[in-house]
Amino acid sequence: YNQEFLNMYLVSLLKQHLTDKEFHVLRLSYGLDCEKHSAKEIAAKLGIKGESAYVRVSQLKRQAIDKLIDNVDYSQVVDFL
Repeated sequence: YNQEFLNMYLVSLLKQHLTDKEFHVLRLSYGLDCEKHSAKEIAAKLGIKGESAYVRVSQLKRQAIDKLIDNVDYSQVVDFL
C-alpha cells in the first residue's frame, strides 16, 4: 500500500469520529503524517498542563481508541492491517 494514501485514509477516519483533541493525541502517538511523540511531548503540544498531564494523554488515547472500535466497521480497515 501507498503509505501516504494510507495515512490520508486513517486521518480522515479519525477526523470523522473523534474530537479534535482525541484526533491529535492519536495522530501524534502513532505518527500519522508526522513523527511519533511521547505522551509528555503530546501533552506539551496540546497545552495539557500538570504533573500528570501524560496520564491525561493516555486516557484520551484509550478513549479515542474505544470510540473508534465502537464506530468504525472492521471492514473499513481490515484491508490495511
